[in-house]
Amino acid sequence: MGRKIKAVVIKGNNVKEKDKSILLFSLEEGKIWATLKGVRGEKAKMKYAKEPFCFGDFILEEGKAGDIVTSVDVIETFHEITNDINKYFEGNALLEIVSQVDESAERYAIFMNLVKSLKILCFHNVPKYEVLVKFMLDLFSLLGVGIYSKKCTCCGIDLHDNIYINYNVGELVCSQCKTFQSEQIGKAEFSIIKILSEIGYEKLSTTKFSEEALFRLLKILVKNFSARFDRNLKMIGILS
Repeated sequence: MGRKIKAVVIKGNNVKEKDKSILLFSLEEGKIWATLKGVRGEKAKMKYAKEPFCFGDFILEEGKAGDIVTSVDVIETFHEITNDINKYFEGNALLEIVSQVDESAERYAIFMNLVKSLKILCFHNVPKYEVLVKFMLDLFSLLGVGIYSKKCTCCGIDLHDNIYINYNVGELVCSQCKTFQSEQIGKAEFSIIKILSEIGYEKLSTTKFSEEALFRLLKILVKNFSARFDRNLKMIGILS
């Protein structure tokens, strides 16, 4: 008897003539590679399940060469994301982050945040990059390396002006405590960090951040991701 998992398709590779190997991020088991047999055929019943962003209940059977998907109950394809080039690149960046990080310690929360992020990105009009920035800020917090602080994490004074992020530790510091591995964060970016660290995903459509400030902050978060997890994010279409 197969096992049932609730999962999102992260990416896939074509194998053999009509098969596809897909990376699933599941609520129950984390990241799993599984094979969809014959799914690239014209009349394939599970053709939607091979596409990135597809969210559903997958039934897996253990085969000789690994897990095989035997059926899928699709909950949401998030297909609308692929109709908007900006949303498509942002959605792929979300999937890339999940593929790069070790989610085992906070799998449930990261999974739920990913699904929420895809829903907001797909069905709501939000500022470009905002969903991605929110997801990354929450990810840092969940993994114990949260960024937002009202005080310098080194000397303890209140942070108002001349705020920096110290990439050695991934924390905010004042101008007196900055090091050569620090980068200044502008008032607009600090305001975004504060607000997005305190609100839920359902409130994202009510914010009015500038695209320029969100992009500047995104580049800082990507640098911090590399420093924290020793993984380089490509974010094709966004940073490239």
